[in-house]
Amino acid sequence: MKRSFMVGSVVALLVAALFTLSAFASDAQMYFSSDKNGQNRVTNIQEGDEIWIVVIDNDENDDCDIRDKIWTDIKLGDPKTGASLIWEIGAEGALDADYLEETGADTGVFVSKRAFQIGSRESYAAGTPELHTHVVDVPTLDGANWATDDFRWGHFLYADAAGDADTYADDRGWFVGSAANMPTFTVGFNTGEVPHPPSEWFVDPTNNGDYLVGRFENMDTLIGGYVDPNDDTDIAIAMLKIIDVEATISWDQEIYKDANGAATITVVDPDENLNCNEVEYVPVFILVNPGSWNPMNDNNTSPTNFCMLKATGGVQSDNGGEPWHLPIRWYNIYNSANADHRYYVEYDPELFDPTNRYTPVSFYAQETGVDTGVFQLNLNRIDEDLDFDQLFVRDVLVAYYLDPNDEDDFKLATAYIEERQHSITSFTD
Repeated sequence: MKRSFMVGSVVALLVAALFTLSAFASDAQMYFSSDKNGQNRVTNIQEGDEIWIVVIDNDENDDCDIRDKIWTDIKLGDPKTGASLIWEIGAEGALDADYLEETGADTGVFVSKRAFQIGSRESYAAGTPELHTHVVDVPTLDGANWATDDFRWGHFLYADAAGDADTYADDRGWFVGSAANMPTFTVGFNTGEVPHPPSEWFVDPTNNGDYLVGRFENMDTLIGGYVDPNDDTDIAIAMLKIIDVEATISWDQEIYKDANGAATITVVDPDENLNCNEVEYVPVFILVNPGSWNPMNDNNTSPTNFCMLKATGGVQSDNGGEPWHLPIRWYNIYNSANADHRYYVEYDPELFDPTNRYTPVSFYAQETGVDTGVFQLNLNRIDEDLDFDQLFVRDVLVAYYLDPNDEDDFKLATAYIEERQHSITSFTD
């Protein structure tokens, strides 16, 4: 009887201990905030925003009289582009690496030591609109090497790898680097011909090889993860969406009385306003009477419309007008392979009166002020600025805007010289 009582007492103590431990155990939570105190949760952000990483984990509230810290690994990545957070893990107690710190004594809410910026531009330097290409982070010199501190990678590409039995774009690849740990297939294009994406190859300071500064993309979802350093079964995840705003483009007039006057093209695209303290640029393309002439080179590949221009990269302005065969993508839409960074086509001189044999068709629309998201391209004199000696009555001017970070956002606008005698097609509900 006494033995049964003792066994029962031991079981009771074990059960009590289990419930006691359960009472103190807690499931961690993770989210993102726009402020250091973790009070303003965000699930949707615009590229260029800064975020703090926040974890609620009462298990790590060890001392109710001080602000505790957590040294553990944090993951945050964009599965589509491959952009990945640079979280420098230090030894417990190290203050020169990344860690989470409690917002106050006994709160159980921990916030990252620093904020992380979600995307930027290669450069905001005045007079260099060709360097406004989107990047995950702006590289800086770290000793003798270039490095980023917020994010890296971001240059996955989905295409059909050479040698596959199928023809589907179901292979994930990278822009090939020089390091042995980088994938070797080139996913459908010859890297020897493709100009480097906006930045050069940067040496990874952790000596894992060279990597390329990539980008985020509008509408992408970032996924974050946290593991309790004292309980690897306690895992928290969070998601963050990069918003997308549909752009508009317009001329200030539909019909210009002649080609000797001024014109203004306006692009409204709030998600291209990455920095509220800088005046930014977006690319705009203008073609005259697109599709109305035949390709001028022997193999019929020089572009005569925007689709061909995007597929070929236009012609080489200083090499006999040969097509580049370099498609316009996110990494070169601001910066062509031509010496002046612009894209060119060759108009038929029997149908047009261009000033030069090869005509520039890409321009940079400048933001009207810091933090406006409105961009304007001013033509002081239409014919001269488009590189024509003259334009003719009823010539059609087509302005194209392709969001440089979202190929789904494509707009065009038309204007006419002197008069318009074209039929109008419209759709109604």
